[in-house]
Amino acid sequence: MSTRPDGVQVTVIFPAFNEEGSIRRTMELALEALHAQFDTFEILVVDDASRDNTGNIADELAATHPEIRVIHHSRNQGAGQAFFTGIQQARGELLTHNAIDYPFDLRDLPKLTRLMLGADIVVASRKRRAGYSAYRILTSVVNRRLLRLLFDLHLRDYNFTQLYRRAVFDSIQVESRGTAFVTPEILIRAQAAGFRIREVEIEYHPRMTGVPMSGRPRVIVASLKGMFRLWRSLRSESKARVKRG
Repeated sequence: MSTRPDGVQVTVIFPAFNEEGSIRRTMELALEALHAQFDTFEILVVDDASRDNTGNIADELAATHPEIRVIHHSRNQGAGQAFFTGIQQARGELLTHNAIDYPFDLRDLPKLTRLMLGADIVVASRKRRAGYSAYRILTSVVNRRLLRLLFDLHLRDYNFTQLYRRAVFDSIQVESRGTAFVTPEILIRAQAAGFRIREVEIEYHPRMTGVPMSGRPRVIVASLKGMFRLWRSLRSESKARVKRG
């Protein structure tokens, strides 16, 4: 696999907020999986102004493991902004992301990397949503149906994890920083810009500790606002192109 001039093949971004119970084990698993796959890689932990000991633990791990870098937000900005901070600071030619509760086992990353020969983005879709409550299953179904209805990008999953070429982020501008809509907007804008997207099924591992944030009502409302804002924006852009033509 080719590398960027600074020599990093892949960056794995981990937004983190109040995850002191999970971060040590997650970093151990991530390091083990990535060492088996890459000569050079980095793990980028973005501490989103955690109120517990997450940031201190991350710094301690980074002092021991040179592959780990830590960025600290001075105030809590949400997982979407933490992800974008990671994108801005990433050194890898390929970028992916995961949560500190480790829903995506990085030992499965080769299932994505092998598809990059014919793609710019590979989307991991969950085989099952293990551990989801009936409420989260319902909101997930509604979210996917709305996305398929409003946009010409029909995927089985928009919100798990993805593997990107850096060129994607060099070429598109994404407005959303919402936890639940940031990756759908990236995918929708990337497809509109002509980037190649492929999808592969991956096992999903439910959270064992901590509290999930993505199903909270305010997160859902923010996602809906972002969704319809993007729909209106793309419609306006399409009409403008027709007039110019």
